[in-house]
Amino acid sequence: MTENMKNKAIPNSKWLRRMADAEDLCTSVAVGGLAQDLGMFQSAVAEVPKVFGRLIEYARRERGLSVEALANAANVELAEIVAIETEHDTVPQPRTVYQLAQVLKLPAPRLTELAGLAQPRKVLSEAAVRFAARSEPMSKLSDDEKEAFEEFVKVLVEASDGG
Repeated sequence: MTENMKNKAIPNSKWLRRMADAEDLCTSVAVGGLAQDLGMFQSAVAEVPKVFGRLIEYARRERGLSVEALANAANVELAEIVAIETEHDTVPQPRTVYQLAQVLKLPAPRLTELAGLAQPRKVLSEAAVRFAARSEPMSKLSDDEKEAFEEFVKVLVEASDGG
């Protein structure tokens, strides 16, 4: 390591977050993605169980909203809602979290923590562990869920057969 490299400060997470946000506005690759690839920037989501998507799904279902209805009401892309609810490593944009909080009547700052966009408070981390443990699906599929499942499997089978 050169003397010049030793004297340079390692970027902190706030700086890296700002650079990553700025990177979203650019068409070229910037420092945020590189820092993430090098392991210099870790999301706060690693400190809480990945329950953000499950919480969004439960809140949506509690309010009787379809995924499409939630996407429309929150002015968020349908694919993004699907990714949030199904892909546990998805970290949504701050705007998305805020929009979902407004529609689902949940506190935006706490959702921001659960989404991995802010350092979670200890009490929230503990509650997330309890929620994760108790929210594993155990019930049978509803008639609508079963119908959707069967229709999807049918498409999968047909697509596998070259259809």
